[in-house]
Amino acid sequence: MGRPSRYDWDDKRDICWKLYVEEKKSPKEIVAWFSDHFGVPESELPSHRLFRRQFSEKWKFPPRRERLSAEQEPIVVERIGQLWEQNLGIQAIREILESEGWELGDNEYQRLRKKNGFRRRGDALGAYGVVEDEFLGAPGTGASKRGKAAKAEKRKADHIAPEQWLPVEDDAAPGTGSVDIGSDMNVELNMIGDNAIPGSAMSQLQSPAHLLTPEEQQRRAEHLAQVQAQSDLALVNRKRRRRIRGYGHLPPDDPSLAPRYGSETTLDECKAYLQLTNPLYLQIRSDYERICAEMGIERKKSVAETGIWQASKDRLVQENVHLATVMHPFQPDLDKKAIAIDCLCADVTKRMRDAKKKLTIADSNNALGLNPTTSKEIRKRFYEILERDQYTTRLACGDVHWAELRQSWFDAVPLLQHVVNEGDAHKMKCLDILCRDATKRYNDDAVRRDPSRRQYQQSTYGPGPGSAKANGRKEKNGSPDSTATPAEKESPSKRKGKRTAPQPEQSLNIDPALAPYANPVPCYFRLSPESRLIGNHPRMWLGKLTAPTIQSLHTAAASKAGAATVTKVQGIIKNGEPGPNGEEGMGEDMYQIDDDGELQVYLEAAGEKSTFVVCLAGGYA
Repeated sequence: MGRPSRYDWDDKRDICWKLYVEEKKSPKEIVAWFSDHFGVPESELPSHRLFRRQFSEKWKFPPRRERLSAEQEPIVVERIGQLWEQNLGIQAIREILESEGWELGDNEYQRLRKKNGFRRRGDALGAYGVVEDEFLGAPGTGASKRGKAAKAEKRKADHIAPEQWLPVEDDAAPGTGSVDIGSDMNVELNMIGDNAIPGSAMSQLQSPAHLLTPEEQQRRAEHLAQVQAQSDLALVNRKRRRRIRGYGHLPPDDPSLAPRYGSETTLDECKAYLQLTNPLYLQIRSDYERICAEMGIERKKSVAETGIWQASKDRLVQENVHLATVMHPFQPDLDKKAIAIDCLCADVTKRMRDAKKKLTIADSNNALGLNPTTSKEIRKRFYEILERDQYTTRLACGDVHWAELRQSWFDAVPLLQHVVNEGDAHKMKCLDILCRDATKRYNDDAVRRDPSRRQYQQSTYGPGPGSAKANGRKEKNGSPDSTATPAEKESPSKRKGKRTAPQPEQSLNIDPALAPYANPVPCYFRLSPESRLIGNHPRMWLGKLTAPTIQSLHTAAASKAGAATVTKVQGIIKNGEPGPNGEEGMGEDMYQIDDDGELQVYLEAAGEKSTFVVCLAGGYA
């Protein structure tokens, strides 16, 4: 006699028949129905797999959806192909099929897509570009759900060649065996079958790394020096707004600089003046967007003279308890707060206007007459051009060289040259969308391969809580960083002479590199001469770093600061050169530290003795 069943199925057959066969609910939906109907947590119910097994093997229920017949399948495939050519999303295609009476199960729909090539990602690729093997298991790359055999096959190749960039499917899609982009170009897609190219053989086709010539290196260095000089001159002459965060290769300006005009107040400064957290900030934006819709406001200058603009802001303050509190007549800095509300409201109306004009990749593909496969191949061409050029940022590249790169792209794809010759403004904007997408994906992949390139990406800076979108993404992705290099994943105990953090327990879902120190590490802090304080503050003091994070560093730096806040932190590295008074071996290099990654790099370089220069401002010391 076998072991008795854990669950009592005897009196559930009729209700399961009704839910599964008559109402055509999926096993997952049935589990949720039982949980809601009987008030039982889903963890105490059978899993959806057990429900499926009970239906098919024990009770012999008929299938929830009838499978397509041999006559119906070509009709559905043709319809999917028509919708695919319109650049509709996978879920949108399925919803249209269901509205037309084609009810496909998950497995059958996936089978048809894979068999006929209606997929935007290949088995050997991440979201778009070339991704190293160690990142293939990261969330979002699609590799985490594949079988062991597929994972073993990926590990064979040391590097994924650009030739594998397109999706690799079981069979070629109808009409996509070759992509006819122009009269002089016919790009053959890789296909699985007798003509398949093994991953190891494809990796041998990888072109060697393209090194910059000394002349090109000198040209780029001279161009950057020229751009930096022009930027500094424009700032002195008040011809440009201050730069609150790094832009390309240009560093941010002094954070103590005031904006030229009130309208140049940043959103992060607005949050600080109004004492807004990111959730409250998003709520205020949503409320004002509703007010604009009700009052018919689209642009500030169109309603400023009639008083509607001021009335909308007054209504926002009256309806929000927090804003009504901070804007009370007895509160300080009311002028700055009024400017902050004005900037915030103007930004809301700007985003509302931009949302109506926003173009997606699908919109651009439709305007240019491309399907997803052809569009991806065209973007791949520009991706490869950027890779050969060792592109970093458009600022370092220069407008002239950027135009040369785009012209190379047009020459490689006659269809794009035809669009340029037409001169249609809308199509040119769509072409720019494809160009921007390829550039962004190239930069993201370059950072995955070489994290040191992260310095070329913009880093946020400001007195407020920072970007709501970026912080929300960090909170949502609480898992360890999947883009860490093998060197970063190396055990801290192997790094001789460097401060290390203990490995966290397996149950903790945090990055080991950011784990708190078992024993707080003492550090030296110096007061920067740029500090603006009221009262006395020691020129040098000791603080304890509890974790290798920028938040912990600011907490330690402000341990004796009173009401003042930290505006800038720089790390000091001894360079062995003579000091300012000729002292032997007392020279120092200073590096600004703005985020956790920069702090970790500095701590590794500084060794056992870390010294920071801290700029404090904003209150009594």
